[in-house]
Amino acid sequence: LFAFTACSTDTFSSLQDGTYRAEYKDFDIYGWKDYIEITVEEGEITQLVFDAVNMEDGSLKSEDESYKNEMELIVGTYPAKYNSDLINQFLESGKISAVDIVAGATQSTGSFKTLLANIMTNVRNGDTTVVLVEDVVAQK
Repeated sequence: LFAFTACSTDTFSSLQDGTYRAEYKDFDIYGWKDYIEITVEEGEITQLVFDAVNMEDGSLKSEDESYKNEMELIVGTYPAKYNSDLINQFLESGKISAVDIVAGATQSTGSFKTLLANIMTNVRNGDTTVVLVEDVVAQK
């Protein structure tokens, strides 16, 4: 589980306290379902998690050592690393548009930005209902 504390500024001041989750409605063709969770306390993002759960055993992509080793060998990055990069980019800027594509994780970058865009309305309105996202990213 990857959680990062925000070095927050007024950028996040309009957010409502609570824990929020967005995930794809379906698993991708490789058996993974990306999700994002955001915890807000006193109007500030205190935790942001981006990961994927496995359809077969419920394991997390960021903790799958064989996935990590194969991906790192082929593209030079792996889920725990690019998840951290994406989260930090967002927390530093407070803007989805400021999150750049992580080399070797183009699809995951798109998924992160899509899930984040879909959850932000709930975070601003205090709606803790899980957001189910239907998007072509989840089907590739």
